Amino acid sequence: MSSKEGSGGFRKRKHDNFPHNQRREGKDVNSSSPVMLAFKSFQQELDARHDKYERLVKLSRDITVESKRTIFLLHRITSAPYMEEILTEAEIKLDGVRQKILQVAQELSGEDMHQFHRAITTGLQEYVEAVSFQHFIKTRSLISMDEINKQLIFSTEDNGKENKTHVVCRPEASAPPASSVENAESQALLQNQNLHFTRSQGD
Repeated sequence: MSSKEGSGGFRKRKHDNFPHNQRREGKDVNSSSPVMLAFKSFQQELDARHDKYERLVKLSRDITVESKRTIFLLHRITSAPYMEEILTEAEIKLDGVRQKILQVAQELSGEDMHQFHRAITTGLQEYVEAVSFQHFIKTRSLISMDEINKQLIFSTEDNGKENKTHVVCRPEASAPPASSVENAESQALLQNQNLHFTRSQGD
């Protein structure tokens, strides 16, 4: 048996030779040092970004659920005698979805949208699908991107002054060229399904 091993056959750790009250303690961390302050700032920024991402995921989930419910409602038109009532109910549901989209715009104010794109894109695509389906039932034509954007203009008051919030949907730069799609209206719908999300304010 090695002389470095105890009677139980286990090697003693170096600090076991010191009584508990004589063991060396680590130096206190200086919480006011520039490095610690910088890391504290990074922690707060990352926590805030994570919390915002989670809020956006929840909003996107709500938008997806309500948009799907609107689509299911619109599918009943083929067998329902009261088409106008269903369209009215669908419009009320979509108005509620637009209020959720406004909350998304408020969360993204001043932020780099691309950092949160994955959190919101599913809900926005589902909303566009619901709006497109509703528009087709009413007009027997496909909705354009400009028409979608016109529905996403909200008026709010700030200190008695009216502000308009514009939520703008635009196609990805990588969308296929029109020549690759036989039907131009189908091309417009495909572009509407693939969205960026920006926000601007004006009087």
